[in-house]
Amino acid sequence: MAGMTRAIALLALCAGCQVVRTIGTDVDGGGVDLVESWIDVKLTRNKVDLLFMVDNSPSMSPKQAELKVRFPQLMQKLDAFGATTPIDYHIGVVTSDLGAGPFNINSGQCHPGGDGGKLQAKGAAADPNCGALGNGVSFIEYDQIHRDAAGQPRTNLPAGEDLPTAFGCAASVGDVGCGFEHQLESVYRALHDPIPENAGFLRDDALLAVVWLTDEDDCSADPNTDLFDPSPAGVSKYGALLSYRCTNYGIECDAPGTATGPLSLMPYGDSGGPLAGCVPATQADGGKLLDVSRYISFFTQPKANGGVKIDPNDVVLVGISAPEAPVQSILANIKTGAGAYQACPGPIDPSGSGCAAVLQHSCVSPANTAFFGDPAVRLRAVIDATPNPANRQNTSVCDTNYTASLDGLGSLITAQLVGGCLPGLADPSHVECLIEDVTINSDGTTTVATIPECVTAGDPLPCWRASVSPPCGGSQLTIDRPAAGPPPNTTVNARCRATS
Repeated sequence: MAGMTRAIALLALCAGCQVVRTIGTDVDGGGVDLVESWIDVKLTRNKVDLLFMVDNSPSMSPKQAELKVRFPQLMQKLDAFGATTPIDYHIGVVTSDLGAGPFNINSGQCHPGGDGGKLQAKGAAADPNCGALGNGVSFIEYDQIHRDAAGQPRTNLPAGEDLPTAFGCAASVGDVGCGFEHQLESVYRALHDPIPENAGFLRDDALLAVVWLTDEDDCSADPNTDLFDPSPAGVSKYGALLSYRCTNYGIECDAPGTATGPLSLMPYGDSGGPLAGCVPATQADGGKLLDVSRYISFFTQPKANGGVKIDPNDVVLVGISAPEAPVQSILANIKTGAGAYQACPGPIDPSGSGCAAVLQHSCVSPANTAFFGDPAVRLRAVIDATPNPANRQNTSVCDTNYTASLDGLGSLITAQLVGGCLPGLADPSHVECLIEDVTINSDGTTTVATIPECVTAGDPLPCWRASVSPPCGGSQLTIDRPAAGPPPNTTVNARCRATS
């Protein structure tokens, strides 16, 4: 459009919202200041990578079943949104099982490496009739943008299976995985490590949404740790071989009866009531688990600094877990079944089969005591570190109905996808924009490339255009690109204004 060259020069001096330029002369021979308002535009994203971390330790079967029952409600919401704004989805599942360090425990229930952060195309407890996903990948492809001859989304679903069925097959991970759950590390490895089964799942230009379904807190540890040593020496050092080892060396709290430090590791015994100020323990303070700073940095830092995404705002984190408080340890017999632990007088049985130090649940459903959970101090600390509240959500694993959890997940995702809207710019023929691809090169330098306007159908790509968009209530900015998409490690700066 006319004025584009001038706009580029002006915007080089603009902090992002307003430019002042001088035009003409007034009666004293001086210039007249004209304020030009530019809108910073968040562009539409049409790809979503949705990763579910489904805890596969004992006690998780009812929670997995509830997730699978409610998953169709999530897709109904996403499909309704896709009717006007089609999205290309990747949907994957990983488990919490990374083993228990170098040890084989309980006849191999915990074995070194566990499931290794690999995407589960078909869970360990899936119906034998579940088919194989197509295209040689271990995740679901559900593309609303490119449709088949019948107008249905293009997918890699097995013949005769719909999306909820295929997801149910992947999410049926069972409940015989290792009880020392590595919920954070399994997701980290799935998204960070070059795992062949996961190739192609994570895309630079997609929104990433991670959902954790778990009824215990994170116990991510170094693969060479001795924390899970089942030998008499390990029991002497760390106590009975129970999940409380994770709590004992993974959380630190204020001293009992105080609300201010000093912080100390959880006691190996009865805490004397709920403890305040509980936070993830660091290795510097005697913790034995991997510091949660590892995961906070991964999700909140840009890719150039070791993060998972080029722009950390492209990450949505959701936890279906137990509230992080109250935190209380008691002596109890773990063999008493579901529901709140009942205190026993002691002493502690080193075998763990009698009176033991345990972490009391922070929630138990009164409607169904199979829905219980332990305080997710570490997991929720990572989710809550997401700077933007619109990019995070915590709901309770003790809810016997996960409708609200998945409805909220759908809302978080769709809210991140509506982009390119130009508020106040109703006429797309009178819109002027400066669009730039900003690429971080492998040597750390930055390359900025200006994207021109699409004027004719045969214009070279990429180019930008403005068009009428009912979801935006006016005009919407889009970028037409070649099939290969933008260069790797590229973000887009976009600013637009109205012209006369």
